[in-house]
Amino acid sequence: MPILSLLRTILVLGRISNLPTVWTNVAVGWFLTGGSWGPDLGWLLFGTSLVYVGGMTLNDAFDAAWDRDHAPARPIPAGRIAERSVWILGTLQLSAGAGVLLVVTTAHPALVGGLVVAVLLYNWLHKRWAGSVLLMGLCRALVYLAAGSAAAARTGTEGLPAALLVLAGGAVLYIAGLTLVARSEHLGEGARLRLLPRLMLMLPVLFPLVSQRAAPHLTIHYPLAVLGVVGVAAWLTIVRRAFAERIPLGVGFAIAGIAFYDASVVAFADWPAAVACLACFVAALGLQRVVPAT
Repeated sequence: MPILSLLRTILVLGRISNLPTVWTNVAVGWFLTGGSWGPDLGWLLFGTSLVYVGGMTLNDAFDAAWDRDHAPARPIPAGRIAERSVWILGTLQLSAGAGVLLVVTTAHPALVGGLVVAVLLYNWLHKRWAGSVLLMGLCRALVYLAAGSAAAARTGTEGLPAALLVLAGGAVLYIAGLTLVARSEHLGEGARLRLLPRLMLMLPVLFPLVSQRAAPHLTIHYPLAVLGVVGVAAWLTIVRRAFAERIPLGVGFAIAGIAFYDASVVAFADWPAAVACLACFVAALGLQRVVPAT
């Protein structure tokens, strides 16, 4: 197989276009817990990226039989890479990511272990158990919390901020709602969202308010909160219209939106981080034109 073709296959397996949203999850946990810019943040981003890419790669390995019947364009059924190679690649990526987080960063080992277990459980159960959508949300929540625990260890902070815990819980429900809708994406056509997924997908509107309440009471924070709520609501409206047009398009927009929501949250802790999160939002949308989000 040509090198460029193999590289693209690896990028598709790892859903590389979604990586910017993982970076913003790390930023929220890190900066809301008092972390600052430096090498520690870089290692967190690197380790978490490997865990995410490994989990996504293993998703194709777990789903190989199902994909042969329902998603023949995926790399394994399309014959672009052997199933055994995907198992090996995903395992190496996931193990390397966990190793970086455990050895190089100060992320709490229990949260790192929980993240790895949640990733594996979701991949194993998501075609067998409807409740596995919560496991997918838990994976995102544990990224927030693991990054927060690393910052807490560096700064000597006891425990994680209440706002971060609330945001992590909101992320569980948002991702679960997104996953509920995404399960029918292989049908291709648009979808009219049911009430429960619709409510779950609207939760990010509250995220800027949660962060603002936990931040110091500065005058600038009030218009910032309003801007965040209006911006998030506007993007969620676009997401709902995209779902009505075509499910995969809506899924891609909803995933990229995670970086936008994170920007509206981290703005109260570190404005350069908010700018970086917005850049990640744009990057995620751009990368989806090259590598599919799902």
